[in-house]
Amino acid sequence: MKRSIKRVVAAVLCAALLVGMGTVGASAETETDCEGECEHSPVIVLPGINHSPTYLYDENDQPVMSGDTHIGSTLLILNEAALSNTAIFKALSCVLASLALQTNFALDKVAYELVSEIFKYQRCDENGNHVENLKTQRWNYSLEKMTEEEIEWTYRMVPMKPLVDEIGEDHVYFFTFNLVGDPMDSADDLDEYIDMVKEQTGHDKVTLLPVSLGGTILTAYLEKYGHDNIDQIVNAVACLDGTDIVADFYAREWRLDDEYLYHQFLANIFVESEGEPTIGYLISTLLHLFPRAAVDGLLSGAMSAILDTLMLNCPQFWAMLPSYRYDELAERYLSDKPALKARTDAFQQARLNLKQNLLDAAADGVRVNSIACANLDLGEQMYTYFNIVASAETVSSDGIVNLSSASLGATGAPGKNTLDDIEYEKNTYCDNPEHNHISPDNMVDTSTALFPENTWIFLEQHHEVGYNDVVLNLAKAIILGEVTDVNSNPEKYPQYNGACYTQSIRRWKLPDAYKVDQTNLSPEERSELVAAIQECEAVLQLTIADQERVEAAENRIIAILHKVGAEGYDNIETKEESPFAPVFEILTYVLSKGAIILFGGGSPLDRAVELIKLFLK
Repeated sequence: MKRSIKRVVAAVLCAALLVGMGTVGASAETETDCEGECEHSPVIVLPGINHSPTYLYDENDQPVMSGDTHIGSTLLILNEAALSNTAIFKALSCVLASLALQTNFALDKVAYELVSEIFKYQRCDENGNHVENLKTQRWNYSLEKMTEEEIEWTYRMVPMKPLVDEIGEDHVYFFTFNLVGDPMDSADDLDEYIDMVKEQTGHDKVTLLPVSLGGTILTAYLEKYGHDNIDQIVNAVACLDGTDIVADFYAREWRLDDEYLYHQFLANIFVESEGEPTIGYLISTLLHLFPRAAVDGLLSGAMSAILDTLMLNCPQFWAMLPSYRYDELAERYLSDKPALKARTDAFQQARLNLKQNLLDAAADGVRVNSIACANLDLGEQMYTYFNIVASAETVSSDGIVNLSSASLGATGAPGKNTLDDIEYEKNTYCDNPEHNHISPDNMVDTSTALFPENTWIFLEQHHEVGYNDVVLNLAKAIILGEVTDVNSNPEKYPQYNGACYTQSIRRWKLPDAYKVDQTNLSPEERSELVAAIQECEAVLQLTIADQERVEAAENRIIAILHKVGAEGYDNIETKEESPFAPVFEILTYVLSKGAIILFGGGSPLDRAVELIKLFLK
């Protein structure tokens, strides 16, 4: 679904400017009927970065409100009051002054002040503790005890209903943690949570399902509490050794060359959001009205505010760094913050010990499987604003997390290269045909992963694997024990799979089709609707990615919903592209490229000054 330009610009600005723990909710004394005697251990989801609702309270533990709304978020808790008329007027004045005077007229200072105020609710002090009174929603009971609204939200965050249908709502739990907390503290909370789950279900072990950022909580937990309480671990695109996106933010390393910043960056963002780059090219061209000093000042001030306010003192953000980049950045920022460094050092050690901790767990019978994605640059396909980081084209990733991080060491050729183009230490047993773990496109080698036989890769699949029911079906099969490794059923669950996007069918199209009153349909309409529903249900059961079939099924069900006048589909019309659209795209492309040729990375005045200096030399 297309997002509005207003929403896109807001997201771009927010990301470009980037980008202990309290609980809310009463505990519940619940029990299950199985008393630990069923064949499936209870599953605890360790969710991703945008999955833990956190709210602001005052010093008396009373909710802080904005109108009728309790201030909080599952991700960034923004201080909307900072965007006052006065602040906007001040910022706009500096922008206009910079344009008129062709200089940086305090844009760096204004950006720093404004962005610091916007993100102030989640700032941490120099000891790594959040300054404000933040409390995270904690569900001390299974999905069975959740309200209908809570369970619907949970399924949106982590689409696991097919798994729940198999093992029961009373055997699935959703653990949450504070984004600006400390993963080592969150491990303490998880240990208590596991004890609670064991008591409620009667099981002596649990299955952990770390998703994305949840991988940092798993890392901390294994270091502090070991694996005695764990039956199996299924990592789903888990951030087990950080991402270079976050490391580049800390290092302040960006792709700021003229070609990228003034031509590609915004165009890529508008391709993602609007389906075409025309507006991005146009805005890129207009950027040349401002001197480069003003553009750099704006970016520098905003980035510094994000780092100082949100990231530099937050242990959880430090946990998102790759281990191989930690020492340099810790020396740069933490040498005068001993208390904070002690906390981040503790997690770094946990991360360095993770592979051995997992090997010890596996040796004691814990089943460990990892699902990862590969062959995308950072910021590719979705959240394209992250493509501005310097490492964008130098690591194989799922667009957000490095392949090596999510797969526990698999090797990927970055930048659309092949394994023949890079040097790496190969695992020689891969020469054995029975243990060949090289991808069909020769771009990924899982033989270097910690558990080659239990590492599953989806090629060119974005980090948002909840969009892909093929991934969800694989995770379910692993948890249920239907597959034990990549060799147990390769025809149905191959080690290497492809990209697929079924979320729209699962979340919207099928539910809308189920609501149709078939009694008023003609026999032909009823027959087609039933057939379209069956085809959509079938693609949700796929275990081999087939995007063409998915698109055909989606188009088919949209067509019949439109024909029968289903709510929301009755006014759908075939939208024909304007014949002038390609012309506008070419024109704005030429303008953007031409402006770079004429003015480089700045304004006409910047280029004139350069030419004068060159002439004087």
